[in-house]
Amino acid sequence: LCLATSSLMAKKITASEKYDRQLRLWGEEGQARLEKAHVCLINACAAGTETLKNLVLPGIGSFTIVDGSKVEPHDLGTNFFLDRESLGTPRAVKAAELLRELNEAVKGFSVEDDPVSLIHNNINFFQTFTLVIATQLPEVPLRKLATFLFERRIPLLVVKSTGFIGSLRVSVPEHTVVESKPDDPPADLRIHTPFPELSQYCSTVDLSPLDDYEFGHIPFVIILVKALEKWKSEHGGKVPETRAEKDEFKQTIKSGARNQDNKNFLEAVPAAMKAWMPTTIPSEVADIMKDEKASVNEKSTEFWILVSALREFVSQEGKGFLPLSGGIPDMHASTDQHVALQRLYRDKAQQDVQALSLHVDAILARIGRPGTISPETVKNFAKNSRFLTLVRYRSLEEEYTASPSQTQMITNDLQTNGNSSNLVYYLLLRGLDRFYQAHARYPGVFDNNATEADMTQFKTAIQGVFSDLGLPSTIMGDVMGDDTIFEVARYGACELHSVSALMGGVASQEAIKMLTHQYIPLNNTFIYNGLNSTSSSFVM
Repeated sequence: LCLATSSLMAKKITASEKYDRQLRLWGEEGQARLEKAHVCLINACAAGTETLKNLVLPGIGSFTIVDGSKVEPHDLGTNFFLDRESLGTPRAVKAAELLRELNEAVKGFSVEDDPVSLIHNNINFFQTFTLVIATQLPEVPLRKLATFLFERRIPLLVVKSTGFIGSLRVSVPEHTVVESKPDDPPADLRIHTPFPELSQYCSTVDLSPLDDYEFGHIPFVIILVKALEKWKSEHGGKVPETRAEKDEFKQTIKSGARNQDNKNFLEAVPAAMKAWMPTTIPSEVADIMKDEKASVNEKSTEFWILVSALREFVSQEGKGFLPLSGGIPDMHASTDQHVALQRLYRDKAQQDVQALSLHVDAILARIGRPGTISPETVKNFAKNSRFLTLVRYRSLEEEYTASPSQTQMITNDLQTNGNSSNLVYYLLLRGLDRFYQAHARYPGVFDNNATEADMTQFKTAIQGVFSDLGLPSTIMGDVMGDDTIFEVARYGACELHSVSALMGGVASQEAIKMLTHQYIPLNNTFIYNGLNSTSSSFVM
């Protein structure tokens, strides 16, 4: 038994086996991006370590914890990554030690410096990280750090967990996504405007001499292309336009079946809309191609170089269309017919990738950029070009400096939803920061019931936030009763592990989106209200 156990323990687990489930979500390219990432956590509090735990498990390359605090008794009640033996030891060191145990492939470091002093005296320390997660930072150093990172395009996630309330703020100038992975994306079949190879192939398929089995296993794509060509020849080259014409076209398809069991024709009827719906470039992708950053130079990112190449492809080889994605859905067809159709779409997609690659190489040469963009990256970009996403964020400075549109948005939400709006808790969290700035502590820290003086000073801090945002002072009384203000004040800025764990899950999910450039991230503020189990997102 001992030998068997020892042998089992000695067996080496490959990375693909270890990360099998997540590779199905973001693939090898996404995993490679994670493994190159170096993440910085500021303060090893419960929310911070829960966030980092969810990044260590899927295999980020490395992390560094910056925390000048020692482990205190209150840490043990909320932070599962600290134990009794760690009391009095550096919190950064102990948290890093226990987090490293979760994944031996991840390198973990600790810096026993006060983050506020480090931001003030050596802010350049943070410019080497791929992503920074900030927790329990006062407003002034947070804003300084946020500005520094924003200017260097390093993503910053600000995570807060206070009592039953949690918040997340994502800050980065822009975030580009190639693999946005929409749910149930439509197949790129080009039936309305078939590419030449598809038209030629369909024209060679003669349905009349086929036996019943062969006839019943012709792919619906071929049925629709042939039906549309026949329709256009009889209607001056036009596709069905009116409701009556569309119904007539569907009836034509139905009547083409030899019997009611022809499943391929049953598939063709509901897919008939693909015949009269033109293949267009999604508006969001069109806007990206029109963006000023698509006019590239030697400092442009890989994404914008690919967008520039895409724009040239669309205007030339694509003739107004994006590269073909190359995949076809499952359909009722014989193996030979399905494989032949699959090969047709795949070959066309490969031609488009080759054409796009030539544009990429020409652009790189034109802007004097050394090196190349890998064929796999170009292929992936072409395949997903219909779903490109660009998210531009407001900086923290813009958020903290009131704009008329932001003031109007907050006012409208509060007037519409009253005290049930989670913006109430956004404003209360801002009030806590304002209180700390004035008193170097949070309300309720020395008295769980929050003294009367704390309540008065906390209200003053909240009024200051309302004033900064240009909000009517009358709204505060309408949406924030004393009970609501007292509820937040009495927390004493303490963390509850359940709320911190939830916020760690939310924050790590957004961090993975940022690091892998897959899936569409939050823009830009998330508020969790554990008092009534609701959450909201806002563009602040």
